[in-house]
Amino acid sequence: MSGKILALAREDSRMYITKGGFESDITIKSADGSLTVSLTGFATKHHISFDTDGTLVNAKNAHICISETELGELGFPVRVNEEIFLLDCVVTFEDSSSVIKTYIVRESYPDETLGLIVCILGDYNAS
Repeated sequence: MSGKILALAREDSRMYITKGGFESDITIKSADGSLTVSLTGFATKHHISFDTDGTLVNAKNAHICISETELGELGFPVRVNEEIFLLDCVVTFEDSSSVIKTYIVRESYPDETLGLIVCILGDYNAS
């Protein structure tokens, strides 16, 4: 029974992230630039962060949450040596002011129970 419940949780998680009503259109380009895919996921950007002393500071914080299954179905290379590897991929999404911004993946945190990946994004300089 528990395997069935976990399978349902995985399906629900994917549905909420990709078409649950809060999804955004996201474009991801591989680090080497050879492949670009479009998918939906949760994308956010805000300006609340904490410094090393725990003091609230005004600093940009952007991240996405996407489905590993969704990326795989699009043929995007998600894993290297069986580990999630999305560092230096280029991510684009539209913010609340309808401005399309481009970021680079600085960190990724996979949830290998539910099959979701949170990517922490940094500013992208196309130079």
